[in-house]
Amino acid sequence: MSQRSVGCPATSVAVQTGAIISVLAAGAVSAHMQGVAAARAAREEYASRVLAQQLDDAVAACHEWADHAKKLANENERLIAENARLREVAEQRRGVIQRMRSAA
Repeated sequence: MSQRSVGCPATSVAVQTGAIISVLAAGAVSAHMQGVAAARAAREEYASRVLAQQLDDAVAACHEWADHAKKLANENERLIAENARLREVAEQRRGVIQRMRSAA
Protein backbone atom coordinates (compact mmCIF):
# COMPACT_ATOMS: atom_id res chain seq x y z
CA MET A 1 0.00 0.00 0.00
CA SER A 2 1.22 3.36 -0.85
CA GLN A 3 0.82 6.38 1.34
CA ARG A 4 -0.47 9.57 -0.11
CA SER A 5 1.25 12.81 0.54
CA VAL A 6 -1.99 14.73 0.01
CA GLY A 7 -4.77 14.53 2.60
CA CYS A 8 -8.18 13.09 1.97
CA PRO A 9 -10.29 15.47 -0.17
CA ALA A 10 -13.45 14.56 1.78
CA THR A 11 -11.86 15.71 5.02
CA SER A 12 -10.87 19.00 3.43
CA VAL A 13 -14.43 19.56 2.11
CA ALA A 14 -15.94 18.61 5.47
CA VAL A 15 -13.68 21.04 7.35
CA GLN A 16 -14.44 23.84 4.89
CA THR A 17 -18.19 23.13 5.01
CA GLY A 18 -18.10 23.06 8.81
CA ALA A 19 -16.29 26.40 8.87
CA ILE A 20 -18.81 27.95 6.47
CA ILE A 21 -21.77 26.62 8.49
CA SER A 22 -20.19 27.92 11.72
CA VAL A 23 -19.78 31.40 10.22
CA LEU A 24 -23.33 31.34 8.86
CA ALA A 25 -24.72 30.15 12.22
CA ALA A 26 -22.81 32.88 14.07
CA GLY A 27 -24.18 35.45 11.61
CA ALA A 28 -27.72 34.13 12.05
CA VAL A 29 -27.43 34.28 15.85
CA SER A 30 -26.01 37.78 15.64
CA ALA A 31 -28.81 38.90 13.30
CA HIS A 32 -31.41 37.35 15.59
CA MET A 33 -29.97 39.11 18.64
CA GLN A 34 -29.88 42.41 16.76
CA GLY A 35 -33.51 41.89 15.74
CA VAL A 36 -34.50 41.14 19.35
CA ALA A 37 -32.63 44.25 20.53
CA ALA A 38 -34.28 46.39 17.82
CA ALA A 39 -37.73 45.08 18.76
CA ARG A 40 -37.06 45.80 22.44
CA ALA A 41 -35.86 49.32 21.60
CA ALA A 42 -38.96 49.92 19.46
CA ARG A 43 -41.24 48.75 22.31
CA GLU A 44 -39.44 51.00 24.78
CA GLU A 45 -39.63 53.97 22.40
CA TYR A 46 -43.37 53.41 21.90
CA ALA A 47 -43.94 53.09 25.65
CA SER A 48 -41.93 56.27 26.20
CA ARG A 49 -44.04 58.17 23.66
CA VAL A 50 -47.26 56.87 25.24
CA LEU A 51 -46.12 57.91 28.72
CA ALA A 52 -45.03 61.33 27.45
CA GLN A 53 -48.45 61.85 25.85
CA GLN A 54 -50.22 60.75 29.02
CA LEU A 55 -48.07 63.15 31.04
CA ASP A 56 -48.88 66.02 28.66
CA ASP A 57 -52.60 65.21 28.93
CA ALA A 58 -52.42 65.09 32.74
CA VAL A 59 -50.56 68.42 32.90
CA ALA A 60 -53.11 70.03 30.58
CA ALA A 61 -55.98 68.67 32.69
CA CYS A 62 -54.31 70.03 35.85
CA HIS A 63 -54.01 73.48 34.27
CA GLU A 64 -57.67 73.39 33.25
CA TRP A 65 -58.73 72.37 36.77
CA ALA A 66 -56.54 75.09 38.29
CA ASP A 67 -58.13 77.71 36.04
CA HIS A 68 -61.58 76.41 36.94
CA ALA A 69 -60.73 76.50 40.66
CA LYS A 70 -59.54 80.12 40.34
CA LYS A 71 -62.80 81.10 38.64
CA LEU A 72 -64.79 79.37 41.38
CA ALA A 73 -62.75 81.09 44.09
CA ASN A 74 -63.39 84.48 42.48
CA GLU A 75 -67.10 83.70 42.16
CA ASN A 76 -67.17 82.62 45.82
CA GLU A 77 -65.58 85.91 46.91
CA ARG A 78 -68.10 87.84 44.83
CA LEU A 79 -70.99 85.90 46.39
CA ILE A 80 -69.62 86.45 49.91
CA ALA A 81 -69.48 90.21 49.27
CA GLU A 82 -73.01 90.17 47.81
CA ASN A 83 -74.27 88.22 50.82
CA ALA A 84 -72.72 90.76 53.21
CA ARG A 85 -74.32 93.62 51.24
CA LEU A 86 -77.72 91.93 51.34
CA ARG A 87 -77.43 91.28 55.08
CA GLU A 88 -76.70 94.95 55.62
CA VAL A 89 -79.69 96.00 53.52
CA ALA A 90 -81.93 93.54 55.38
CA GLU A 91 -80.71 94.88 58.73
CA GLN A 92 -81.44 98.46 57.64
CA ARG A 93 -84.95 97.50 56.53
CA ARG A 94 -85.56 95.71 59.82
CA GLY A 95 -84.54 98.88 61.62
CA VAL A 96 -86.89 100.99 59.49
CA ILE A 97 -89.76 98.54 60.11
CA GLN A 98 -89.12 98.57 63.87
CA ARG A 99 -89.04 102.39 63.96
CA MET A 100 -92.31 102.53 62.00
CA ARG A 101 -93.93 100.08 64.46
CA SER A 102 -92.68 102.09 67.41
CA ALA A 103 -94.07 105.32 65.92
CA ALA A 104 -97.47 103.78 65.20
